[in-house]
Amino acid sequence: MSNPDVPLEPIVVAEPSKPKKRFIANDFEWTEKPMGKGSFGSVFKCREKKNDFPVAIKAVKKTILTADDKLLQLTREIELQTVLLHKNIVILYGFFDNYDYVFIILELCTLGTLSRMLRREKCLAVSRASYYADCIADALDYCHARNVIHRDVKPANVLITASMEPKLADFGFAVHDVDFRRETVCGTPSYLSPEMLNDDTNHAHTTKVDNWALGVLFYECLTGRTPFRATDQATTFRNIVNAKIECDSKVSNAAMTVIKGLLTVNVEKRLGLKEFRQNPFVQSEVNKYQSANN
Repeated sequence: MSNPDVPLEPIVVAEPSKPKKRFIANDFEWTEKPMGKGSFGSVFKCREKKNDFPVAIKAVKKTILTADDKLLQLTREIELQTVLLHKNIVILYGFFDNYDYVFIILELCTLGTLSRMLRREKCLAVSRASYYADCIADALDYCHARNVIHRDVKPANVLITASMEPKLADFGFAVHDVDFRRETVCGTPSYLSPEMLNDDTNHAHTTKVDNWALGVLFYECLTGRTPFRATDQATTFRNIVNAKIECDSKVSNAAMTVIKGLLTVNVEKRLGLKEFRQNPFVQSEVNKYQSANN
């Protein structure tokens, strides 16, 4: 029996010169009900029979993929997530299909999304929020070093393992770009950066959009809500462009200083991921969390 705490290495990455395993649905034991549902399809908890190894399988209806943008998102997710091997990025083991579905085999994260955790707990303790933000910053730094911009960092795209570790997921909006400059508007409205909303620069953006989104995520973990929320989207966008952050008593001055660093409109002055991780406040809270949970 395989150890479920030791993930299998994706064949396509570990042994690229060898023939790749072609899975079929019957290679897995399936639960009757899905773990969750999204715009692309349902996710099932499964067990790979040969190795007795638990996985999650995302079943995507092919009828959804008739639109070019949906097919591109799925292709990006598979291509990029397959080769990004980091302790805080969900592993993509492989994929297969039948007449009706494309099936994506993923690392199992039994506790669901960070957004689900926030709905249940309202907000996280400062030490846990800091630890989760630090882990995602590390994952993003790894991506950026490989010319990959995620472009949709948010709690719904962070999965939590049984051991409470956060994992960055869903690379459908991600892009591999050696020039680090894109002009496509994508992502979730409350997490968009000012440069993504700037018509004058044709929405040009770089890896720093992920730094901005990390700041929004950190704030939401601490408070249970996004920092620029408003009664309508137009006002939310104005708040983003002006970095008008809603004050909250749950956010200390030290935490707000770091958040404002990430939520800096000037891209050149926006806090870097390494700077965020090396911030004394963040390091102190991360150490506190690790000491309490090791």
